[in-house]
Amino acid sequence: MFDGLHDIDWSQMHHAYGTAEEVPGLLHALASSDEEERRNALDRFYGAVHHQGDVYQCTAASVPFLFELAGDAAAPVRAAVVELLVGIGSAALAYGATEENSWDFSGHYKAAALMREQAEAFIGFAADSDRLVRQAAIPALGLLVDDAERAAAGGGGAAPPPPPGGGHPRSGGC
Repeated sequence: MFDGLHDIDWSQMHHAYGTAEEVPGLLHALASSDEEERRNALDRFYGAVHHQGDVYQCTAASVPFLFELAGDAAAPVRAAVVELLVGIGSAALAYGATEENSWDFSGHYKAAALMREQAEAFIGFAADSDRLVRQAAIPALGLLVDDAERAAAGGGGAAPPPPPGGGHPRSGGC
């Protein structure tokens, strides 16, 4: 798990409280069998690497590894990681993540691009057998899945047809 994690020079990146050298350890701790270690790693990730919704370069660099962890059916922290990914994606998209920004939104831009590349993964998470993973993934369908029918169906095929007359099924189309 986490192939290539140690090929990244985390010391050249920063998070809210300094260099990002701790990020590989946090990712490994998220995969730990120890519940307290996982909880502490998730708290630290939110507290430093995705601090107050910020998306740093190290946040973006961690995204592929978070997807790998979320996709591991044996990982006990999957729902929390999917929720974290949705938060990162939402923040990345909210700040107009384009390369033309004059402010340094490079972490946002990279994370937004990675999230769009992984839209299919969110469709899979929304159809997961684990209810908590499904719930965590649902917001990403509206944010990242360009195909409206697939987003509405949550990956389960085509969206159901609208009720006769339109409107809410119990409203009689009013």
